[in-house]
Amino acid sequence: MSNWLRWLTILLSVVGLFVAIYAVAHAEEKTAPPPLARPASINPFASGVAALAIVEPAGRDVGVVAPEPALVTKVLVDVGDAVTQGQTLFELDTRTLQADLLRAQAAVAAAESEVQRWHALPRAEDKPPLIARVARARAFLEDSEDRLRLEEDASKRGANNPRDVSIARFARNAAQAELAQAQADLDKLEAGGWKPDLDIATAIRDARKAEVDALKVLMDRMIVRAPRDGMILRRAIEPGEFATSSGDRPAMILGDLRQLRVRAQIDEEDIALVAGLSTTAANDSTRAVARRRGGVPTEFPLRLVRIEPFARPKSDLIGSNVERVDTRVVDVLFEVLPAAADQPGATVPLIPGQAVDVFINTAE
Repeated sequence: MSNWLRWLTILLSVVGLFVAIYAVAHAEEKTAPPPLARPASINPFASGVAALAIVEPAGRDVGVVAPEPALVTKVLVDVGDAVTQGQTLFELDTRTLQADLLRAQAAVAAAESEVQRWHALPRAEDKPPLIARVARARAFLEDSEDRLRLEEDASKRGANNPRDVSIARFARNAAQAELAQAQADLDKLEAGGWKPDLDIATAIRDARKAEVDALKVLMDRMIVRAPRDGMILRRAIEPGEFATSSGDRPAMILGDLRQLRVRAQIDEEDIALVAGLSTTAANDSTRAVARRRGGVPTEFPLRLVRIEPFARPKSDLIGSNVERVDTRVVDVLFEVLPAAADQPGATVPLIPGQAVDVFINTAE
């Protein structure tokens, strides 16, 4: 029994030794890495600068916003429509302005009536009462003068007292004042309107007309038109929605797709290498290229348009763990040239807003 256990122990030890040797031998084997889902974006130039770039239309895209928050009543264009400068894109609610316009037009009519009333002075029917009033005042004056004369004669004969003479003289003076007042009113009527009154009425009328014109301008402002020729790239409003005047969410985006450009963000430390490029040279794929990301990395040759002389904080990150977020970049603008016809995906156009990799040959 003891011999059997001894041989079993030796057998298990030998088996364990072989298992250990096998495990150690196979533990050093490396598992093959999985294949890449898409080809890596590698700089094609031996001495070059790589940068992230965004595709944009020539002249950049324009975010069209409402001039003020209002209800959208009509949308006259859709995505893909070609528009010309001044063409109506959408209309906003103008009912409040229309109500104000009606009130302003009524005020103009009232002010115009005041001007016409001044020109119609004097009224023919106002003159006879004043003429009669003058005649009546003259008659009262003649009567009061006769009374005063009689009282003065009587006073000389001692037939009355001085009080009677004073009363008659007061009546004569009151009649003179009444005649002067009536004659002045008649003269005023015959003279027509007062020029300063016409100036005031005219100024009020002009102010009311200016209010009407201002309201018409505001109503026309509620019709949003295309600021330039281009194509509608994005539409974010529908009739019945409330359009905001914030530029964060434009109602429409307009751009010219006849010529595309890419705006590359060149690190400020590398801009000296790029500054030697010339906009007059025939830049082709040997100078700068843009590579589209994705499963079909098509390359588009570029031509330098300009280097914008202003450094700004980097806004678009590429996600690398060595990328510094405090980097300042300089925008370099390139014009996209047609890709080679034999390239895969050459017939698929670039899209504004699309991110591409830009490689610039700095060997020269």
